[in-house]
Amino acid sequence: MQSLVEGAFGRAFRKQVHPVEIAKGLTKQMDENRMISVSRTYAPNDFTVHLSKADAESIQAYQSALRDELIQYVSSHAQSNSYHMMTPPRIQFTTEDSLRFGEFGVTAKLTGGEGPREKGAPEDTSGQTKIFRIEKADGEDQGTAAISADEARKHGLARETISLAIDDGKTYPLEGRGPWSIGRSEENDIVISDPNVSRRHARLSRLESGFVVEDLGSTNGTLLDDAPIDRERIEGGDKLTFGGINTRFLRETGDRVSDRAGQPKHKEGSGGR
Repeated sequence: MQSLVEGAFGRAFRKQVHPVEIAKGLTKQMDENRMISVSRTYAPNDFTVHLSKADAESIQAYQSALRDELIQYVSSHAQSNSYHMMTPPRIQFTTEDSLRFGEFGVTAKLTGGEGPREKGAPEDTSGQTKIFRIEKADGEDQGTAAISADEARKHGLARETISLAIDDGKTYPLEGRGPWSIGRSEENDIVISDPNVSRRHARLSRLESGFVVEDLGSTNGTLLDDAPIDRERIEGGDKLTFGGINTRFLRETGDRVSDRAGQPKHKEGSGGR
């Protein structure tokens, strides 16, 4: 990591978040979010570094080179700890207005990429974010301390969980890449045992821009907030009805639930059935 400490990177971060602290945050998240299988220890391979506006501006000229350095660093860390990554590591930077000068966050995900998933590999994870605060120790050295979960939620960067809640009280977590099939048959990912629900009724899919619900030619149709649809994008709090059975699509961050029920929405999709 010497090249990160010295030269242009070191000067850019002299009074701000330092690249070495970002590297420590990446490997800490890698260690804490690893998953152990029968034969391998899988480590996160998809990282997002959240920076304050001031810190983001300081790396703008060096961002590409810094990303390459950090990728090499996490790759070496994985190799030295016998971690297996399902794809080569990926690191992206994003700016968060809620972060203060000297704070940064790291989101770590396990993703399998576009190809076929290797046998025994875990499902994709939605990602867990930890926020770090640069603190002055005795003298001039800086240390990195993780802030509390409550503080993370204040920044809106706590881990997001996504699920479909059915009126009967059962909730299905939507982990991984999907898609998730919905219907009366036990072969579906989400089973709704009701005669008004078709055997293969609908499907939920995860896209780069969000989530989509699609009716699969069911007998009694699929409703989004009481309106019949073929295929529509959905948001946290949306009410989905399958053959008369009401469900709620939930996106939760810590103690907060994204619930836009009752608010006007402008949807993009194919429209009504």
